[in-house]
Amino acid sequence: MRKFGLFGILGLLVIMLSSCAYSAKITDTGNVYNLPTIQGAPKIILADLVDNRADKVKIGQVGALQLKSQTAINIVLTNRIASRLRNEGFNVQKANLSNRMDKGEMAEILKSNNGNAFLSGGVDNFLVASFDAIMEKGTGTTSFYVKIFDRDGKNIFNRTYSGHAENWIGMTGQFGCEKLIEDSMQASVDELFRDGEFKHLLSEIKK
Repeated sequence: MRKFGLFGILGLLVIMLSSCAYSAKITDTGNVYNLPTIQGAPKIILADLVDNRADKVKIGQVGALQLKSQTAINIVLTNRIASRLRNEGFNVQKANLSNRMDKGEMAEILKSNNGNAFLSGGVDNFLVASFDAIMEKGTGTTSFYVKIFDRDGKNIFNRTYSGHAENWIGMTGQFGCEKLIEDSMQASVDELFRDGEFKHLLSEIKK
């Protein structure tokens, strides 16, 4: 009887992972831009990281299940970085660039919004994967770069980062996939804020 129950659960899992695609829910921190201003704190203005991936919809494959995100990955990552900057004592604001890396436009946005630095960049890869969710850990990998510009539009920082996370998905199915996506996103942000050069630049901006 117990064996029959186990096979039943495995059968349900196979059916679930055989569906065409699943649109994963990822926690977005876009409300960070609406928080009250920190008096006297410097402001960093952000533009959404550019999504350079060939397939901007698919974010992973677990067994036969294709994973998609309800919110664009590059926007989620940008907002997570903004949220972390806020925790580090910065005011944050999002801006849209009509021209991707126009120095004059960035300088004008900084000047008109009393910003101290402009952060942009791009996402080259974001993928969660597992050939067999029950027998092996799922892995999540991210590759992205961050550029920071001063008030004159001069590029003062440019580095590439990689994030990596692992998680047993097992019988948790789609919920386990979402946790792996969350862990991968968090690992990416942690990698950025562990970087000594990035931390040094933030301390310089605060001065």
